Amino acid sequence: MKETLSERKTGAIYIRVSTDKQEELSPDAQLRLLMDYAKTNHTDIPMEYIFQDNGISGRKADKRPAFQQMIALAKSKEHPIDTIIVWKFSRFARNQEESIVYKSLLKKNNVDVVSVSEPLIDGPFGSLIERIIEWMDEYYSIRLSGEVMRGMTQNALRGHYQGDAPIGYQSPGNKKPPEKDPKTIQIPIMMKDLLLSGSSLLQIARKLNEQGYRTKHGNLWDARGVRYVLENPFYAGISRWNYTDRGRQLKPADEVIYTKGNWEPLWDKATLEEIKKHLAMNMRKAKSRDVSTAKHWLSGQLICSSCGGTLAYSGTKNSRGFQCWKYTKGFCNESHYIGIHPIEKMVIEYLESILHSPAIVYTVISSASADADSKLADLEKQLQKVENKEKRIKAAYLNEIDSLEEYKANKAALLKERAAIEKNIKLLTISNTDMSKEEMDKKMKQNISALLTVLQDDSADYVQKGNMMRNVVDHIVFDRENTSLDMFLKLVI
Repeated sequence: MKETLSERKTGAIYIRVSTDKQEELSPDAQLRLLMDYAKTNHTDIPMEYIFQDNGISGRKADKRPAFQQMIALAKSKEHPIDTIIVWKFSRFARNQEESIVYKSLLKKNNVDVVSVSEPLIDGPFGSLIERIIEWMDEYYSIRLSGEVMRGMTQNALRGHYQGDAPIGYQSPGNKKPPEKDPKTIQIPIMMKDLLLSGSSLLQIARKLNEQGYRTKHGNLWDARGVRYVLENPFYAGISRWNYTDRGRQLKPADEVIYTKGNWEPLWDKATLEEIKKHLAMNMRKAKSRDVSTAKHWLSGQLICSSCGGTLAYSGTKNSRGFQCWKYTKGFCNESHYIGIHPIEKMVIEYLESILHSPAIVYTVISSASADADSKLADLEKQLQKVENKEKRIKAAYLNEIDSLEEYKANKAALLKERAAIEKNIKLLTISNTDMSKEEMDKKMKQNISALLTVLQDDSADYVQKGNMMRNVVDHIVFDRENTSLDMFLKLVI
C-alpha cells in the first residue's frame, strides 16, 4: 500500500550529553539510532530540528538553551512538529515535576514525547509506566548527587582543595595540592600590598590593568574581581568549601566547611585579618566617590550646613574652591563657597586641636559588620528568591497543580531555607569588640596623627591624602556664616 503525505509526521530530536559519565551511548550513536527510529516510524526530521545540549545537567530545564528553543518551537503558532524523539526519558528531564509540566504543555499542543529505548504501551498503564521510569530517573539522579556530595565533603574535611586553583596558583593534577604559579603569583601579592598601603579596590584594579596583568580568563580587572581574590582564605592556607551554590549565592554559614589546606600559603592568618579590616574600610568608602576619580582629597567629604548637600570642587587654576552643588542648581538659598587653601588650613588645624583635646568624639564601626555589607546584600537576594518560591508553591496549590501534602512538604522546605538565611543575616548584623574606651581613644588619636603626617607631606599625592582622610573622617559639615567646621570622625576596629 502506498504511503500518503498525510500519514507522515514531522519530528524533532533532542540529545543531551550528561555531565556525569554514566551515559552508555555517545551523542553520535544516539543520533543514528534516533534517526533510524524516525525513518521506521514515518517521521521526517529536518536538520534544523535536531537539538543538542552539551555537558549540561538535566535537573533544571531553564539551564538548557537547546531544550528551551525546542519547546518554544513546539509551542509556536506554526506548530511545525508532531513528535519529539529522545533516547531516554531521562535525556528529556530528570526532574519529574518539570517533566510533567513540559509534557503536559506539549500534549496541549498535540506534540508527543517518545523514548526510543523505553517503548510504552497505549492506555493508562503506559502513562503509569512512564511516571515510574521518570521517578526512577529522578531517584537515581538525587542518589548520585548525594554520593558525589558526600565524597567531596570528606575531601574538604581532609583539607584537599577542590576546583580550579585561584589566580597565582596552578593545579599539578593527580590529586596533588595546588602549587604557586610563577607567572601569576605576583598578582595576589600586589593586590595585598596595595590594599594594605591604603589603595582602594578600584585603584588596585587600575594599577593591575596598567601593568598588563589580566584575570585567568584574560579579561581586565575590576574592583569586584580584586575583592573576590582578596576575600579568598585560600591564600592564608585555609580551605573553604561549599561557600556558594551554582548560582553564586552564599550558602548558610553552618553548611560551609573551613579546614587547614595542604598547600603552601601566600600569607598568614594575621595578614588575612588585616586584609579583612581594609576591605571593610573599602566597603564604607565605596558608598562615596573613589578618590582617584575626584579632583581633591576633600572631594565628597564637605557638607553644606544649610541644606546637607555635598560641596563640589569648582573653579579655574587661579580660583579654586568648593561650593554647595545644590546652590549652583538653585536648590539651596545660601552660598557656601570657600577657597582651597582656607579649607585645607581649617581642616588641618581642626585635626591638630583634636590631638590636644582631653575628650574625643567618634563613631565606632565594626570591621566585621562593615565587611558583611556585600554578604548581607547577597543574603537579601536569597531571601527574596525564597519569598518568590513561596508565592509559586501557593499558586500551584490554589490552582490544584500540587496536592495539600505536596504543598506542605514544599512549604516546610522553604521555611527551613528561610530560617537559615535569616539566621545568617542576624549573625552578620551583630557587632562586638574587646577594646576598652581608653584603647579606642588611643587608637583614634594614632590614626589622626598618621593622617596629619600624610596631609602635611608635600610628596604625598591627593589620592594618598584622600584615602587616609576617608579612613579617619566620615564627613565634615562646613558653616559658611560662622566660618566653622564640625568634623565627624570614625574608628574602624
